[in-house]
Amino acid sequence: MRDNADFRRLFCASALSLTGDWFTFVALSGFVYRHTGSPGWTALLFAVNSLPGVVLLPLIGPLTDRFDRRRLRITCDLGAVVPVVGLLIAFHTRSVPLALGCLAGLSLAAAVASPIPEAALPNLVTARELPLAQTVLGSLYSAGLLVGAGLGGVVCAAWGATATLVIDGVSFAVSALLVARIRRPLSATMTTRRIRMRADTAELRNFVRATPVVSAFLWLTVGLRLCYGIVGLLPVYALDRFHAGDAGVGALYLAQGLGAVLGPFLGRRLVAGSTCRRLHTVGAALALFGFGYLALAQVTALGPAMAAALIGHLGVGACAILAVNGLQLATPDHIRGRVMVLVFGLSSAFQGVSSLAVAPLAASIGMPGTTRLSAGLAVVYALAWAIGVTRANRSKNRQVRAVAGRLRG
Repeated sequence: MRDNADFRRLFCASALSLTGDWFTFVALSGFVYRHTGSPGWTALLFAVNSLPGVVLLPLIGPLTDRFDRRRLRITCDLGAVVPVVGLLIAFHTRSVPLALGCLAGLSLAAAVASPIPEAALPNLVTARELPLAQTVLGSLYSAGLLVGAGLGGVVCAAWGATATLVIDGVSFAVSALLVARIRRPLSATMTTRRIRMRADTAELRNFVRATPVVSAFLWLTVGLRLCYGIVGLLPVYALDRFHAGDAGVGALYLAQGLGAVLGPFLGRRLVAGSTCRRLHTVGAALALFGFGYLALAQVTALGPAMAAALIGHLGVGACAILAVNGLQLATPDHIRGRVMVLVFGLSSAFQGVSSLAVAPLAASIGMPGTTRLSAGLAVVYALAWAIGVTRANRSKNRQVRAVAGRLRG
């Protein structure tokens, strides 16, 4: 991949925009908490960041398959500068509603832009390069969290929230420039530019039903994001329990990001190209996420909390990225955009629902109780999913043996 300039441009563009987003999210977390005093509002940020794109899911999927992915990504990057400017105004006027509205605008741009690199990747690299490229590109979300959240906390503490927002706006502009310089097509074929939402959605539904491994990875995504709302409490742990300020918020996100970056590479070694191993590994990774956050609920200092977040997000990184990579391998180009949008949409929807549930739970039973409840659900879901996949594999093997026996007879 060292000689693949187009892949490097796509990688750098995605890295820049994601890093800038986390700069903004750290600043926004502190801003909302200080002006509301409620841990529920900080958890609500994850909901606002997740749900708007779900509403347009039937439109976004066909857009990614029917239109030029390079031009679409450039449009999204440049368009995202507008809500960043709105956030500058919101911070200046101390308007939490305006800040949430601008965050929703950023999430809409991200809902269209984020699946494009995943959908386009097999068109930019060779079959030999694809496994490593998938892991590297897939870990970018986590790497952006690692660098963006960690440095974002430092920048916000040293130079203020305005500096973080300016950096985010510049990152979008540079990302658009890099994508514009990509020469290879990001779409292998485009049969038509006419969007047929009903027919395109029906084709996607039939493909998922006819491909069990795709269904399995989608269900795993549901489980992970259904429990993911507790991540929205990390800023509150830093600010309220550990009294560590913005630097503490950045430190917890830094530990979270480090685990999420390392998780995909560890998972890739365990999988070793086997679909069966991939299925077992992603289930275990979801359980590890739960165990990490169960530990977080018990600690009383920032250092052990960072260790717990790192462990939990080793599981998140391995689970999320290996699932997406499995979907890439199992899906042809003409429908890959819709599948990637579907997985991103499911992630956003269930993460948003989880975040909305965390807000009243945190107010009623407290942060530790809410954390234990959601983390325990992750462990139970992982166990149930693993049992279901094992039974499905056994049933499939029995059917294959039965057919082979009839053929021999």
